[in-house]
Amino acid sequence: MSATSETISSAETPLIFVVGARGVPDVEGGAEKNAEMLFPLVVESGSYRVTLVGLSDNIKSETFKGVQLMKAPRSNFMKTDKLLCYFASIFMAMRLRPRIVHFQGLGSAIFLWAYKLMGAKTVVRYGSADYLVEKWGPLGKLGFLFAEFQLRFADAVIAVTPALAERLARRGIKGNVHVIANAADPLPAIGPGPGHPTGDYILTVGRVTAQKNIANLLRGYELFAKDAVKPPKLIIAGGLDETEYVDELRPLLTERTVLAGKFTRSAMAPLYRDSKLYVNASLHEGSSNAVLEAIGAECSILLSDIPENRDFGLPAKSYFDPSSPEAIADALKRALSDRSAYVVDSARYLTWAKVAERTLDIYRGIAPLKQAGVERRSALASAS
Repeated sequence: MSATSETISSAETPLIFVVGARGVPDVEGGAEKNAEMLFPLVVESGSYRVTLVGLSDNIKSETFKGVQLMKAPRSNFMKTDKLLCYFASIFMAMRLRPRIVHFQGLGSAIFLWAYKLMGAKTVVRYGSADYLVEKWGPLGKLGFLFAEFQLRFADAVIAVTPALAERLARRGIKGNVHVIANAADPLPAIGPGPGHPTGDYILTVGRVTAQKNIANLLRGYELFAKDAVKPPKLIIAGGLDETEYVDELRPLLTERTVLAGKFTRSAMAPLYRDSKLYVNASLHEGSSNAVLEAIGAECSILLSDIPENRDFGLPAKSYFDPSSPEAIADALKRALSDRSAYVVDSARYLTWAKVAERTLDIYRGIAPLKQAGVERRSALASAS
């Protein structure tokens, strides 16, 4: 970040109000990882205060690295644990009167109109086209489509991949869209913790949902494993809260395949480093933080051939057809036979400091800071 980051007295520092992350820190999910890494850097810049609203059971303290945390209730209405949180956040914002409201995902922007009526500037992080996910019924999909329609009225939209920006452009939403991917910072050098797998294993990370295409991954893995000599296990690390889908997977599991459940974010580094191969088989994605973490850990990488994953710019051999178990089996065999050829240089991707710098540029563009009495500081300059 440049050496011109603004610092204003606390009473005058404009407030950014964050809605749409389940909580921080160590909460599973892409929006949550983005929030955990980004908003402390926004506070560190000295330009803004940040208040983040999360689900009550995920908020363990009043602050996190300078970010103020607030609790909102959860519900399971319309198959989402966040809708009541989104509604409650409106009343919190009415009391706090933020300068900017930052929505961490498409679903949270369903009430964008209410914040516009308050006079707040609005920024929406467009992390995925959620209405494409099969679990949502007609009412849920309608909610996401209504939220997406409102993006044309946002002051800024942050698409995490060019493919998502192109999707919005096809819907006539482009003048306010910026592309800022997630980051691939190197992971911390920490040792394995409790529950760490033993022996050789292939790894995939993410909540166990139909979107992550775990069923086809299991089928493809078994096709590969039955013809392999001492095949590595398949470890699936992610939340098992979508119980109906998890139950559908049970008949596909063998002694070589493990639904390991969720790990804390702080425990992920050794999990990536010790894997023989990292696989993302998703049918729908954004700028996957798990893929970027695997890249940062210098894993060998295989990705499903979908537009958002193609935006990582890997060689053609690193992609496979996610609808074909046979293609998945062939890709596993190919990558494990020459693992070094599937390692990706993390220097090609953004750092979190760069993500923060570009996000701050958006904030300053839509809501310029007052210049009088501003003290300058370079809190993030050394990381840019």
